[in-house]
Parts: sequence; C-alpha cells; structure tokens
Amino acid sequence: MLTPRQRGWLLPPVAVALLAGVFAGRASSQLLFSIAASLAAFAAILLLKSRLRFAACVMFAVALGSLAGYLAFHPALPAEGDYRVSGIISGEIGEGNFGQVRVTLSSVTLNDRFVSGGAYWTFYQDEEESPEARGLIPGRAVTFQASLYHPEGAHNPDGYNFRESLLRRGITFCVYGDEELAVAEPDFFSYTGFIASLRHRLKEALIHGLGEETGAYASAMLLGMQSLIPSEDHEAFSNLGIAHILSVSGFHVSILIGVLGLLFRLLNLRQRIRLLLYAVILLFYATLCGMNQPVIRAALFTLLFAEGRILNRPRSGIHLLSAVMIVTILLSPAQVTGASFLLSYSAVFGIFWMLPWAQRLNPFRNRLLSRIFETVVMTFGIQLAILVPELYFYQRLPLLSFLINVPAMAVFSVLIELFWIALILLPLPGLTALLAGPLSFVTGGLLSAVRTLGSIPGLTLWLPSANVCTAIGVILLLAGLCAVIRLSGKIRVPLILAGIALVVASLLPQPNWGTALIQFSAGNADAAILRDRDQVVVIDTGTDFGEISGYLRSRRLSPDLVILTHLHSDHAGGLAALARDRIPVKVLCLPVGAEQQDIGPDMLDLISSYRESGTEVRYLSRGDVIPLPSGTFTVLWPEDGRVRSGQDANNYSLAARLVLKGTSLFLAGDLSGSYEMYAAASANILKAAHHGSRSSTSQEFLSAVRPDVILLSCRNDTRTEDFVSRTGSIPVWSTSDCGAVTIRFEEGGYILTPYLSPTVSGGFEHGS
Repeated sequence: MLTPRQRGWLLPPVAVALLAGVFAGRASSQLLFSIAASLAAFAAILLLKSRLRFAACVMFAVALGSLAGYLAFHPALPAEGDYRVSGIISGEIGEGNFGQVRVTLSSVTLNDRFVSGGAYWTFYQDEEESPEARGLIPGRAVTFQASLYHPEGAHNPDGYNFRESLLRRGITFCVYGDEELAVAEPDFFSYTGFIASLRHRLKEALIHGLGEETGAYASAMLLGMQSLIPSEDHEAFSNLGIAHILSVSGFHVSILIGVLGLLFRLLNLRQRIRLLLYAVILLFYATLCGMNQPVIRAALFTLLFAEGRILNRPRSGIHLLSAVMIVTILLSPAQVTGASFLLSYSAVFGIFWMLPWAQRLNPFRNRLLSRIFETVVMTFGIQLAILVPELYFYQRLPLLSFLINVPAMAVFSVLIELFWIALILLPLPGLTALLAGPLSFVTGGLLSAVRTLGSIPGLTLWLPSANVCTAIGVILLLAGLCAVIRLSGKIRVPLILAGIALVVASLLPQPNWGTALIQFSAGNADAAILRDRDQVVVIDTGTDFGEISGYLRSRRLSPDLVILTHLHSDHAGGLAALARDRIPVKVLCLPVGAEQQDIGPDMLDLISSYRESGTEVRYLSRGDVIPLPSGTFTVLWPEDGRVRSGQDANNYSLAARLVLKGTSLFLAGDLSGSYEMYAAASANILKAAHHGSRSSTSQEFLSAVRPDVILLSCRNDTRTEDFVSRTGSIPVWSTSDCGAVTIRFEEGGYILTPYLSPTVSGGFEHGS
C-alpha cells in the first residue's frame, strides 16, 4: 500500500508523466507497444509495494498517456476520394479570400455511413454571394458532393500544423466542394446543432441590440467568437500583453462564477445545491462556447475546489491543478500541443507558485490594498511562468504587460459583467435599448484607449523562440522563488541569478557560421531563405500564408536582401506577411521591368508601400552580380533593353546562378520554355521553373544545365510524377513529398535534407 504521504504527492508526478506520455504517443508509430507498456505498468501497481508502487503508478501514467496520445494523433481516417457528404453545421461560417467559405460539420455521414469525428468543409463561391443567402446557417443540415482529403501537418520549420489544429477541435478529415448542395432543417435532434444555432442567434441578437462593434466584442468575450474582432485590435491587445481578455478563458469563467456566487448567496442556497448548479451551468456554458478548452479547465477547477470545501477536504492549488490536468488530458489528448493548453496551465501554476510569497510579504491590513498587492505579486508569477510558451509560440514579450494587466483586468471585468446583463436582458428589447447607448460608449472608450496605447512603437520586444536553455533558466528562477521549499540565501540567490543569466543568454541572437538554403514547401508557390554566415537573403516570399515571415520571426532574423523573381502573388505575396509581422526589408530586388508586366494592382500597391516606408528598391538584369560571404549570385535573365511591357510576368522572371563554396545552383523562377534557353547555364542543382509545368524545363534546357539533382516546389504528387517522368534518371526532390528541403553547402560538396518524407531516408550528400 502507498503511505498517506505518497498518496498525497502522487497527483503532480502522475500529471507530468501523463503529459510526457501523450507527447511520446504522438511521436510513436506503434500502438501495440503502448498497450503492452500499459498492461505491464498496471500489473506492477498490483504486485509492488510502497515506493516501487509509487514509481509503477508514474510509469502507468506514462504508458496510459502514450496510448491516449497515439489514438488522439493517429485517428482512423476514411479513404480519400469523392463522397456524398451529409452533416450539421456546428460552427460559425468563415469566409476567406477569393470567395473561400470554411465550415465545420458534425454528425457526418459519407455515402450514408456515419463516421466519427467532425469534418472541415471548404468550397469557393461568388464573392458577392453570402453563405447565408444560400441558407448556410449554424445548426442547419447540409448534403452535398465533395472530395475527401486528409489534413497535413507542418511541412516547414516552424510551420503551421493544420492537421493538429483540426484535431484539437475534434476534426479528423476535410472535404472540398459543394456540388448538388441541399440545405434543410435537421431531421433529428442534434445537441451540437442546437448549440450552434443558439450561439449564432445570440450573436445576431447582441449585434442587433448593442450595435455592430459593441455586439461583436460582447459575442467574442461571452461566446468565444474571435473572428468578429478586427485583426488591428487583436494586434493592439497583443502589444499591451492583454490579448487573453479577448478570448473566453479562466478569467471570463471566474467573472461568471463570481456573478453566480453572489446570486446563490442572495438566494441562500445550500452548498450541495450550489455545486450541482455550478456543474450544470458551466457544462452548458462550455458547450455554448464550442467546448472551449479554457472554459472546461476553469469549470473543472471550480467544481473540484467547491467539492473540496463542501466535503471539508482542503486541497493545495498544485494538487487541484494536477487533477484538472489529468482529467482534461484524458478527455482530449490532442490539446497538449496547443498554445492555449500550455499557457493556461503555466499561468495557473505561476499563481499558485507565487501565492505563498504574496501572502507572506503582504504589508497591508487594508483589504483592498492587500488584494491589489497579492494580485501584483501573482501577476509577476504568471508572466514568469508563461515566458517559455509565450516565446515558443509567439516570439514576443510585451513590455507593459506587467503594468497594464492588473488595471486592464479590473476594468474589463466590469465590461464583461455589463455584457452579461445585456445578454440576460435580450428578451426585453426596451431594456436592451436603454443599455445599448451607455455600453457602446464605455466599450468605445476602452477600445480607443487600447488602440492608442497599442499603437505606440516599441511596446513589444521581439525575441527568438524559446529553447531548452530558456526553459532551464525559468525552472531555476522558479526554484529560487519557491516559498514552500526553505532555502538559504546562499542557495536562493545563485539560483535566481543563474536562471536570469540562462534566460538572457538563450534569447540573444546566435551567430551563424554555416551556409544553407531552405526551399520552403509553399504549395504551388516559391519561397526560399539563404543564410550565408551573417547574411540573410530571401529569394521569393511565397503566398500570404507567412511561411517566410514565421521562420524569420521565430529566429529574430531580418533579411539583408529580398529578391523577387517576379511579381505574381505566388512568389511575392509573402511580402504582405513580412509587413504584417513588422519584419524590416532593407533592400528589395526586382527583375528589370517587373512592374510593367501584366500583374495585379494589389501587388503594385504593396511594392509602392515598401518604397514609401524607406525600403530601397533595386532592379536586376543579366550580368548583375551580388557578392555573398561564400560566393556569388549572378543574374542570367532578363536582359536590360529586351524587356517589353504588358507581357506575362513569367516571361521575364528572374533567373540566376548561385555559387556557394564551389557548388552551383540554378534558380529558374517561373521562366517559361520560350525564354529559358536564353538563361541556360550549367549547375549542380536545378531549382525547376514554374512548379514543374510542362511549359518549362525542356529536354534541351536540361541538357544545357546538366544538373545532378532537381528541386521542385510543387503542391501535389500527380504533378510531381508527371515532372519526374520527363526528367529521366535525374533525382527530383519535390516539396510535395519532402516538405521543405535544406541544402547545406560545404567546401567541395553539399547535403540535401528533407523536412519530412516517408520515401526519402536521410540526407543526400554529393561531393565535387
């Protein structure tokens, strides 16, 4: 048997072990090993005693977490192909660029067969036609013909993992298309559909009753509808370090709990009745917010805390936090990779870690001043505890966060309480109308203050992504600040100083001594970064999805040079993401005549905005040479004086020969077959033109270049297979198979390494 002390301290290590197990299961490819390990650990719990049983419980948590992680991150998926799809719209309708519509579906059937897990549905329609005009409203049932495909994970370093983002929302597969679309009321009761419809109606009522802006913010802060908040406002809140106020989280739940607690005390309800009402209301609220995980975590914590008080079983905050973590991980293991999960638990951990200091050092007897002091101390604990996940996910440190968080939370808590009153009064239009004016005035004033403060330059410190060194430094800091463990000053002070030193050292820019080019996986687009010692050169920026900007931002890199082969959006659209992420572009290089070709006005406006902001714009033509620390970048096409205006920009796409440490790389851009022979030159590596299009890379051109290997930036396998069939025995590395491809240049040779690929093992090494 376990001793009382062992049982008392079992929860925290079990929670950490379960978390570690989920990550292990996520990376595992064997389910049987997790099952065998779980059974073996469970048997050990039954057979062993005392400390060995304690260790067996921890190992069982690791094995169980591994099993849960494997099942969560490797779900069984229906085969890809065309299906007759039916389902119920379970979320708000999202609209993207070029008429794209994004919908989440629940209760999905494929060819009249029910499948588990939700579906992510996308299609395109006329930009002037709204989804509501077609009857697409949350809660409605839809039937249509579509193609099913499996979502993919990250294909680039620091890339967006679309697959895991969907898994965290309970979505396992995607469908595309809207042929033969039929929309109707559901034939059967669906709780998910009912909640989606109710949520949508509440949002519409709030916007109608309180006005467009105030209603949108009320919907975001009460119902979790983040898409209603303008991106500029998100940025302003983030710059001040108070973005958590916009999304429904533990802060919002605590306000709701406070309102309910006051109401229950006025009604003089018994403790057990209160607990039951808390459980029912919080469960309903969690579903109303779309099973928002922060709401679920806060609800579980509240219920466990209340249950402990009713049964007179006081529990420490760390034990409550561990219990909630165990329950939420088992309910939804896929959540562990999300920013919300790590930030939430880190923040609450910081509160409990600093609470003893706040109580011990509190010099005030006045209740209000005492509460303010404790809040400030715990805010410091929160900021320290979330430092690693904050930098890992967002690479930003809001400098005013510590000063602004306390007053901002106090002010916005009042606003949220007013929003709740407005929501309750919705059935009484007269009272809602009376509240609308003052509420809009207060909301507008607060937003104006946030926008003004958030626009002040220098409020956010951009830092490299957190690493292991950062994490160790934070752990040492937390150990030195631990009030529970009694440490002498001779130990505590060195721990704190060592922690600070490690954190600072880990966030300083690290020198780069090597030479490497990363060809990013950007679909049928082009984006690459060359790091040659201390120089950073961007060669095409891809689309506006931010592949380039995300990589640069996570490493706190600013490009010395951005070279665009031409001004089509699949090569230059990422300039918008660089501007949005405030990554400065010192010099922008374009092929001569690039702005006189047949390109969209949006791209011309983007180039003009860069020019007006102080970016130097240079024009390149045949014979221009850009010196690099380890070689040269020589322009082969277009030729100055031979460029005609108003043509297809591909015809005058920049082509260049990059020579680094004796290895040559031919960059073909989107150069068409009609012009490629004007630029042809021998090279060890060929970056294929126009994503493998049949209109480029002729046999004559291949014979002139004579590459040892070809890089292909392409979206799908079919196009890759077609391209490979035309290149003979030359190895082709396609981003559709390999993800991003890194070329490391060494004296006399190079190494090709795929970011991911089931068909390519290791790196490809070639000597001179």
